[in-house]
Amino acid sequence: MVQLTDEEKMRLFNGVGSWNSYDAGGKVRSFTMSDGPHGLRKQDAIEETEHYADLNRSRIATCFPTSSCMAASWDKSLLSELGKTIAEEAQCQEVDVVLGPGTNIKRSPLCGRNFEYFSEDPYLAGTLAAEYINGMQALGIGTSLKHFTCNNQEKRRQTSNSIVNEKTLSEIYLRPFEIAVRKAQPASIMVSYNKVNGDYAAASKFLLTEVLRKKWGFKGIVISDWGACIGAPNCLKAGMSLAMPDSNGYFSHQLEKVYKDDAEVRAKLDEANALVIEAANKWTGGHQQKADNSKIDFKAHHNAALRFATNAAVLLKNDGVLPLAEKSKITVIGAMAATMKFQGGGSSHISTAPYPNALDSLKALGYEIDFAEGYTGEMGDTSERGYAQALELAKKAASEKRPVLFFCGLTEEFEGEGFDRDNIALPQVQTKLLDQIIALGADVIAVTFSGAPIDIYFADKVCAVLHMYLCGEACGEACAELLSGRVNPSGKIAETFPFSEKDTPCYGNFAGEEDNIEYKEGSYVGYRYYEAKNVPVRYEFGFGLSYTTFEYSNLKVDVAKREVSFDLKNTGSVKGAEASQVYIQKEGSDYPELRGFEKTMLEPGETKRVTVTLDENAFTTYDTSAHNFVADAGEYTIKVGMSVRKIVLEQKVSVSAEQAAAGLSELAAYTPDLPLYESFFTNTFYEQHHKGTFTTADNLGDMAKESFGVRVILKIINMIILFSMRGKSKNDPSVKIVLSAIAENPLESLISITNGIFTEKLMEKTVRLANR
Repeated sequence: MVQLTDEEKMRLFNGVGSWNSYDAGGKVRSFTMSDGPHGLRKQDAIEETEHYADLNRSRIATCFPTSSCMAASWDKSLLSELGKTIAEEAQCQEVDVVLGPGTNIKRSPLCGRNFEYFSEDPYLAGTLAAEYINGMQALGIGTSLKHFTCNNQEKRRQTSNSIVNEKTLSEIYLRPFEIAVRKAQPASIMVSYNKVNGDYAAASKFLLTEVLRKKWGFKGIVISDWGACIGAPNCLKAGMSLAMPDSNGYFSHQLEKVYKDDAEVRAKLDEANALVIEAANKWTGGHQQKADNSKIDFKAHHNAALRFATNAAVLLKNDGVLPLAEKSKITVIGAMAATMKFQGGGSSHISTAPYPNALDSLKALGYEIDFAEGYTGEMGDTSERGYAQALELAKKAASEKRPVLFFCGLTEEFEGEGFDRDNIALPQVQTKLLDQIIALGADVIAVTFSGAPIDIYFADKVCAVLHMYLCGEACGEACAELLSGRVNPSGKIAETFPFSEKDTPCYGNFAGEEDNIEYKEGSYVGYRYYEAKNVPVRYEFGFGLSYTTFEYSNLKVDVAKREVSFDLKNTGSVKGAEASQVYIQKEGSDYPELRGFEKTMLEPGETKRVTVTLDENAFTTYDTSAHNFVADAGEYTIKVGMSVRKIVLEQKVSVSAEQAAAGLSELAAYTPDLPLYESFFTNTFYEQHHKGTFTTADNLGDMAKESFGVRVILKIINMIILFSMRGKSKNDPSVKIVLSAIAENPLESLISITNGIFTEKLMEKTVRLANR
C-alpha cells in the first residue's frame, strides 16, 4: 500500500466535495461518482459551483425509463444494454462510478421512491440488477448497488428502524442484493440511512462484514449514502470503506480521538484505505478522456430509450379499440399529453434535451387531433377551469364515435425522494374530469403515468388502459408507437396493483410517526401475500396484455439441470413478445415463488422452444439454525404462467436432496458467527430519545417537538431554504427533499449534507439546547 500519513489515512475514509474520493495530494488516484440509476445526473463544475440544493440542475443527459418501468420489460438483455448505454455517457463526463442500480424490495406501493426500484420479488429484482451491473462494468464504469438494506420507506428514512426476523430478512430483503453480488460483483455497495434491528445499517458489522463480505464474498467498497455515516469509528469498524459526502474534517476529528488507542480502528482503516485505492485504480472508465458532451451519441441513446420504453409499457385492458386506426381523427384530453411525466423527483432527476410529447408524436404519424388540457398537471392543481372545453370535445367525440384518449397520472408532488404517498389514488382533479367524460358515453382509452401502482378504479368503465410507468425522455414517441400499433405492447407489471392501499400486507404498519417499524407480515410481501391469503387484486403480479395471443404447450422439466422448457406459439396476426414466468410451489406452501423467466419475440404463427433455467435457490429454504439456505427436498409443482394467476402449464416433480443442493456449492464454506447472529436478532427495538437524552444521532424534527428553542431554529432554517428556492412550490420534490432532510437527518448528517454550514460546534450547542 502507498505510504500515507495517519492524517491522510483518516482523510481517505471521507470523500472530497460531493462526488470525489481523496487523492492524498497526488499519492493515490481519486475517482468521481455521479447519481443514477436511469441516467447520469452529473452536477459538478456548473459555472464553477456545485449546486447541491437544486437537484434538478445538472448536465444534459439521456433520461431512460426508471427501474420500475424497466422491470416491466422482463427483458434481461435490455437491462444489460441500459447499463452499457449509461456507461457510455459516463465515459464522456469523467464519471467513474454511477450510483445505481437500486434494488430495494417494494414492501408497500406507497414508498415515494419505488420508481427507482425493480420489484416486490427478490429474484426478479436481483436478476435485473445483476444484468445492469454487468452491462455497465464491462465498459470500465463502476456501479453502486443501493440502498443496503431494508430502506423500504422514505418517511423518517434517516432514523427509522426496520425490525425484521432472520428468515424474512434473508429470503426477501437481502436476497436481491445477494443475487446481484454473486452474479455481478458491483464496484460498490451503498449502505442505507435507516437502522435495521436497532442499529444503523451503516454501523452494522453483521450486515457489512458478516453477511456482505464473509457470507457473500463481496470484494468492492462499501459507500455510505450521502450523510448516512453516523459515528465514523463505529461505521469504519462495521465495514464501511468510504463515507460521503465531505464532512469538512468532522470524520477525521472523530477518528483522531480514538486512532492512537484503538488498534481495531487502525487495522480497519488500513483495510478501508486499501479497498478505496483499489477501486480508484480499477474503475477509471470516466477518466480516459476529457469531459465532452459532444462525444455522446445522444440520438442513438434517445432511440435506445424509446426502444426500452416501448418494450416495458403495460397494456392493462383492451376491448379492441387499440391499436388506433391509422391516421384517424382522435380526441386527446389531459395536460400530461402535452407536458409529460416521465421521471420522478430527487437525486435521480435527469436534465434532458427537449423531445416530442405525445401530441406531437401522434401528429407526426398522421393523426388528426382535437386536444383539450382539462387540468393543468401542475403541482397542487385543483382548478376545474379547463373542464368545459374538455367535456365539449368528449361529447363531440362520443357523437362521432371517435375514441377519447385521456392522459392521467401522478403529478410531481406524489413521487420523489424523501416522502411517501398516503394512498394510491390519482389526483382528484383528474378523476373527477374522467368520470364526467365516461358519463358522456365516450369510448375512453386511459393512458396512465406513475412509477408505482395507482388506483385504476375506472378499468371497467373505459375501453382500454395503457400504463406507461415513468418511461423516460422518449415518453411521447413511445405512446404514439404503442397506441398506433407500430409496436406491440409486451410489458408485464413487476408488482401487484391492489384495489386499495388498505389491501396491502403492511397497511397500518408503514411510514408511521415512530421510528420502530415491525415487518409483521414476514415473508408475505407482494404477490406472496395476495396468493396465500387469496386477496382479490386489480392486476396481479406479472400481468400484461398484447395485440396478439400466445399458446403454451409441451412442458418438460429437468430437475437435475434446473431447466424448464416448453413450446411457445404466436397464435395471432401481429408480431409480439411474451414474458414467460416460471413459478415453483412446494407441497404444503401457501404461495408460489418466481424462480425463472424469459422473454421471447415471435412472428405471427411462429413457434419457438423456450428453455428457462431456474434460480440456484429454486429448491432451497432458509434455515435459521444453519443461518443459511439449505436443500429442501420434496414434492414441488412447477408452474409456467403468463402471470402469477394465469398458469397455463404445470407439472409435479419430486426433488431429491442431492438435486436440491446442486446450486448451493458457494454457500458450503460459510461458518456463521453465532454470537453476532444472536445479538443482531435480539433487542431489535430502538429506544427513541427525548428531552434530557437527545444526542447528535437525533434530528431537529424530534427535538423541535420537545424544545421551543429548537422549534425556532428549525423554523428559521426552513424559511431560509424556502427563500433560497423561491419560485418553487413547497410541493416540488426538490424542495420537499431538502426540507425533510433538515428535519429528519441526524445532526451528525447535517454537517456533511450542508457542506459545513452546520458545524460541529453548532451541533453540540443544539443538543444542549434540546436537552434543557
